[in-house]
Amino acid sequence: MISVLGYELSRATELLEAQGYAVTCVETRSRKGVDGSEKRVIRQRISDGQAELVFAVFKTECENGG
Repeated sequence: MISVLGYELSRATELLEAQGYAVTCVETRSRKGVDGSEKRVIRQRISDGQAELVFAVFKTECENGG
C-alpha cells in the first residue's frame, strides 16, 4: 500500500489513481479557519480498491515575505 500522507492533494490523487484506486477526498478544517493555499493529505484510508483522503488547507508562505 502506498502512503501519500503529507502529499499535496492533487499529486496524492494522481498517484493513487495510477495504481487503480477510486479516490474520494474529504476536507477538514479548524474552527478558526486558515487562509492558506496548499491542500495536504492528513489521513488516508485504503481498502477494496477505494481510497479516502482527508485533507486540510495549509498556509505555507509568510505574510511579510521573510
